[in-house]
Amino acid sequence: MQLLAGVKLCTGRTLTNHPHYEDKHLRERTKQIYQIYAKTSPEDVYRILRSFGTDYVILEDSICYERRHSRGCRLRDLLDVANGHIMDGLGENEPDLKPSLYPRFCEEVKKNLPSYTVHFTRVFQNKTFHVYKLAKHK
Repeated sequence: MQLLAGVKLCTGRTLTNHPHYEDKHLRERTKQIYQIYAKTSPEDVYRILRSFGTDYVILEDSICYERRHSRGCRLRDLLDVANGHIMDGLGENEPDLKPSLYPRFCEEVKKNLPSYTVHFTRVFQNKTFHVYKLAKHK
């Protein structure tokens, strides 16, 4: 919340954030936006973010590479299971989970591969955050 308050104050831009007071619509929106931390194609992430009018996305390494929780309790694990994908790391998976066709978005976008840079341009990074501008496709 503090990061986004600072960004809003300095830029005056519309921000997309995790809602603290939820309802069904906001929970679904949050699940869609959190695909930035899931095993999702760059095209799907781009489409989702654009559907909410997003121009920039801030990826937080502590969420992408979360280590403080055990396997199965991390945000990325919850997204994997919700998307029907096998979780990363050692351990059991439910038998109906399948490997994803795509790698984890928040990791792959940092490699500046053409399939990502066509949609996302890194405009800032530090040891904690990576900020990407979304392309304006016609």
